[in-house]
Amino acid sequence: MENSQNTVDNHIVVTDDEGRKYRAEVYDIFQVEGYGENSYIMYSFGEEVDPENERVYISKIIGDENDFNLMEISDQAEWDAVNKTIMATLESLGEA
Repeated sequence: MENSQNTVDNHIVVTDDEGRKYRAEVYDIFQVEGYGENSYIMYSFGEEVDPENERVYISKIIGDENDFNLMEISDQAEWDAVNKTIMATLESLGEA
């Protein structure tokens, strides 16, 4: 889906399939129980949904910290596990 690289000060540069580059802010990188060594990334391009919220994306990271791809999560069970992890984290922070 998207090729990404250049992690700098909580930002990454995402290159789409047509070669266009976008700067994204990284909110979190995390693992999900039951999905082994896979890492997932929560990020935003700063697109406003409303005056107080931005659109947030979550992708699976394939590769290493210097050269990686962001892959779509297409399996519903995996999405459910990712969502459960995010909700548990927000609850622990008192934000859910």
